[in-house]
Order: sequence, then C-alpha cells, then structure tokens
Amino acid sequence: MEEKRAEQGIEQGMEQEICDRAGEYFGNGYHCAEAVVAAVLAGMGQEASMAIAHATAFGGGFGKTYEETCGALSGAMIVIGHLHGRRELGDNWEVPAELAAAIRQMFMDRFDTTHCRSLREAFGDEAQMDQCRNIVRHVTCDLVALLEISPRPLRVSER
Repeated sequence: MEEKRAEQGIEQGMEQEICDRAGEYFGNGYHCAEAVVAAVLAGMGQEASMAIAHATAFGGGFGKTYEETCGALSGAMIVIGHLHGRRELGDNWEVPAELAAAIRQMFMDRFDTTHCRSLREAFGDEAQMDQCRNIVRHVTCDLVALLEISPRPLRVSER
C-alpha cells in the first residue's frame, strides 16, 4: 500500500490534511467543486489550475442553479477524469468508470441524494454553508481513499 501511495503522490498521513484543506478552500475563495479538485490534486503534488478551471461551472449544482448534482461530487468526477481519463480515442475507460460509480455510491450511501437543492433544503439556510463544507470534506476523504487503492494514474510525462 505504501508503494502505491507513493506512486500516486499521496504520502502516508496526508489524507486528513487533504480533507481539511478542502474544507478550508470551500467558502474561502473556492466553491464546492473547485475545493475538492484543488485540495486533492495539490495533495498529490499535481498542478491543479486547469482542473480547477474545468470545475468552475459545476459549483452549486451546475452553474449555481442548484438543480443538478452536488458540486463536490462533480469535483470528484473531475479529479477522476484528470487522473484516469482517456487521452486517446479508443482508450479503455474501465478504471474511471468504476471510480466514478464508487464515489457516487459512497455519496448516495451517506446523503441519500446527489441533488444539490435537496441537500441544501434539508440543511436549512442557517446551516447550509457548514453542512456543504462537511460534504466537501466527506467527498474529498472518500475520493482520497478510493484513489489510494486504484491503479496508478499516468504521470504527465507518460501521457
């Protein structure tokens, strides 16, 4: 496990720091999707700016509509694609598909829905920011755990 962790850039003991960083990023300049992307990729020692840019439109249930998937979950999907996504037509996409299905199921098991507005309404106005920060942290922690056991992503130089 330590060898796989080192290959992916997640140093042992960094998991909690990555989760905490995501919580700090949320509401301090990054929205939900961006916070997950920024924290996980930075925690892996990866350049995150382009992936953060890709996450921007996903905040607030797709463009602050609150009508679609929670941005934190969307951010996790962006990280999965960034690390394991196809680079060429015809490349295999089993690994990112399995990781995406797993993180979605973990989210459903914990929150019973992926719908942004439903989550926000359940929290109420006063607790919404704190509860969304908790979602960002949980999704980040779950994603880091999944990435630690997934096959090693390609390094930029190998792509």
